[in-house]
Amino acid sequence: MNKLPTPNVNDFGAFTSLSNNPKLASFPQLQSLVGTVQASYAQYMAVNGDPALVLNPPISAAEAKLLKAHYKDPPGDLAHIKEIRDSAEHLVCPMCGSMHCGTLDHYLPKNGYPVFSVFSKNLVPACKCNSKRKETLLGANPGERVLHPYFDYCLGERLVSARFEDLGEVPRVSLVQIAPNTHSHHAAIDFHVQTIVQRSAICKYIADRWSSLYRKPSLVVRAFEKNVQTQVAVRSLLEKELASLDDLHKSKNNWNSVFVSGLLDPTVLAWLAVRLSMPGRIPDSPLV
Repeated sequence: MNKLPTPNVNDFGAFTSLSNNPKLASFPQLQSLVGTVQASYAQYMAVNGDPALVLNPPISAAEAKLLKAHYKDPPGDLAHIKEIRDSAEHLVCPMCGSMHCGTLDHYLPKNGYPVFSVFSKNLVPACKCNSKRKETLLGANPGERVLHPYFDYCLGERLVSARFEDLGEVPRVSLVQIAPNTHSHHAAIDFHVQTIVQRSAICKYIADRWSSLYRKPSLVVRAFEKNVQTQVAVRSLLEKELASLDDLHKSKNNWNSVFVSGLLDPTVLAWLAVRLSMPGRIPDSPLV
């Protein structure tokens, strides 16, 4: 999960150029859509892509098919589609926080909202959480919706943390949403975490990280290669590690940061401190 800068694309110009390109099979059919597309794109931006507010103008099945075909195989007029995909495939997924992207997600699904099929502000880099989300947008209760990486600034805040219970070699691992109930986007954050993040492989990833930490602590926190004598020192090292991971991945909700933030829970912190300071412990040995 992460806030992304809005693509610097002249979508109005790109669509006008697309509609006037005589080399394309869609010429001249798309010319009649220019006014509709321009108005729709402007309205989408005005409401920050909120699916409860975006107007979805009807277009013909033939026009929808042409737009979806241009998304699948973008002509030069739509070079931004490939550029958005390629520029982010190695980065943290802004939708679920996994450590890669690789695909493009239509925030408003192209089947239900074909007019936005090639609109840059509707194309969000994502991992395979995209296929798990399918066409989910809104919940049953007020304010419940999928967060938009281009418009929801709360994605730049720390929203989720790992939770560890029954501490030991194989603890119970879960995810907790940590935005306060008073947060203006609490309903949307909670819905996003439940419908996208928790359906990803994040808990399996966190469990693997714990296994590595338990077996050889320095594999996860380099500073733990030496014994740490106090709980205060353990907290300080974890806070530095968390800040470093946030900075490295440009996200406070990447899966590595979610893992380390869970280690800062007071109960987990106390458990780690005891095991990292046991008398006679061989440095970097398992946390038995």
